[in-house]
Amino acid sequence: MLNLMKKYGGVPNLKNIITRFYEAVCEQREIKHYFFNVKLESLIDDQLHYSQYIMPKSDRGYKEPPMQSTPTEIRVSPGVFDDVMVALTNLLLKIHIHRDDVPRMVSMIIDLCEETRSQANDTKIMVLKSVDINSDTIVDYYNKNKVDARIEKSGEIYTSRGVVYPYWTRLDTKTKTISFIGRAFANDPGRVGDMKVVMERAQQKIPFLLLEPEVSPTLAYIFSRYDLHYSTGIPARLLMRCGRDFSTAFNEVLLADKNEVLKNVTR
Repeated sequence: MLNLMKKYGGVPNLKNIITRFYEAVCEQREIKHYFFNVKLESLIDDQLHYSQYIMPKSDRGYKEPPMQSTPTEIRVSPGVFDDVMVALTNLLLKIHIHRDDVPRMVSMIIDLCEETRSQANDTKIMVLKSVDINSDTIVDYYNKNKVDARIEKSGEIYTSRGVVYPYWTRLDTKTKTISFIGRAFANDPGRVGDMKVVMERAQQKIPFLLLEPEVSPTLAYIFSRYDLHYSTGIPARLLMRCGRDFSTAFNEVLLADKNEVLKNVTR
């Protein structure tokens, strides 16, 4: 979100957009309850601090509108949700956001609004404090969300069943960084050229993830890494969602492998 907003005035204009969107919704009797119990200040803070947890999508992915992700008991009717998105879309067009960027911006803003709405109605705290974050707490949270995870000898957390494609999580408590790491290993380390062809084909599908080859005499794999900074804490729901989205995106590497150059670890 913040990278996209660089084209349109950066953080000051994002704050302006969120403020005007909040006011536009609250002015309409039929949809104002969408922001029931939600403070404007919280809405803005979450857009600034948590935007990194919303993984980008391919252009194709933004053709589908965002969906409600709040707990069932606070979801609004489909008609109200549609009207809220219409209000945001009309605002963005009115302030001259390029038409091609509107679906992307609507999706990112609404996804974070859903997190703010969830937090406003949570009965227990769903933001992990930075001082409490360690490998054990991350593994515990993954497992509670039906994702098999374990700490390996390297210190990385390996995540397998419960996601589309297995990935690793690396924690750096000094820099307050949590990283999702994807590795797609070649069946034959000598087929580096074929592996790079697969990588280049996949990169066209997921340009928002940097894919790189890692090669040694005994090992060759396609590598990607997505970093999150958690000095202000980790929103637990968004962490799990972001990890699953990373897994789904990295799976494009396997889908691009037409000639079985890579090990299919999803079997």
